[in-house]
Amino acid sequence: MNSIFTSIRRTPYQSMASFLILFFTLFLSLFFFSLISFFHGILGYVETKPQVTIYFQTETREADISRIKRDIENTGKVASATYMSKESALEIYQDLNRDNPLLLEMVSADILPPSLEVYTTRPEYLQDIATFASGQNIVDEVVFQRDVVDKIVSVTNTMRLISISILVVLILVSFMVLMTTSAFKIALKKEEIQLLRLIGASRFYVRAPFLNEGVFFGFVSGTAAFSIFYGVFFYFRSFFDSYLLGISELPFFGLEAYNLYVWPPTAEYIGLSYLMTITFGISIAYVGTFLATSKYIGD
Repeated sequence: MNSIFTSIRRTPYQSMASFLILFFTLFLSLFFFSLISFFHGILGYVETKPQVTIYFQTETREADISRIKRDIENTGKVASATYMSKESALEIYQDLNRDNPLLLEMVSADILPPSLEVYTTRPEYLQDIATFASGQNIVDEVVFQRDVVDKIVSVTNTMRLISISILVVLILVSFMVLMTTSAFKIALKKEEIQLLRLIGASRFYVRAPFLNEGVFFGFVSGTAAFSIFYGVFFYFRSFFDSYLLGISELPFFGLEAYNLYVWPPTAEYIGLSYLMTITFGISIAYVGTFLATSKYIGD
């Protein structure tokens, strides 16, 4: 550690440049990672709702509904299809309006349509199921969350492309800055390195201090990016709560079994975010420094 701090004191501006580029790269990486995880969680939340609701004409026989239900299930695009009879629909209606006797008196099971609540295995299959159902002459109406799901899928895909593009550019810039600053530090120690090589020091021994410094910068910048990101997040926590009212939990890519929830963020998810951030930071710093030392430290 003493050698690392000594090197930083000798080259403060180059060290600050390395730290800042790693910090911004990791901060934006964590931001986009959290954002994509959040939208994926929202998409999963929407998928837990009846995605396509098919309302049949009131006089439709149950056998005809069963036939359509079977045809839909045979497409291989459906996770489940639940039949809702007139009587079941009436029970739900009565439960929702139990405090309004006038509305209860006006509705009977005969005027409520039977329906199917269909869950697709993927959001992209919503349109296919809706189109198939709409083509049946006994179907009165088809309702599905096309606009909501399409927007979430579109935003998630767009954010994924944007984040990948930005991160690729930032990683390349990080490598360039790390290689430049490492080359400058190697130049300052040129005579010392030559002397070490003359007395038989291995390349690994010569480059070890530079690699240790790179790992140190990756760890510190990752910790700083993580701390500031979650500091800002928890500062605006009440603001997020007001917009996500009614959404209790959003699992992280279906890993709720490990208590990994994007919203509200659990200790396990926050810990995973920190581990990924510093691992990513250390990896970038190590590879960038390794490339620089391989280029500028001769055989």
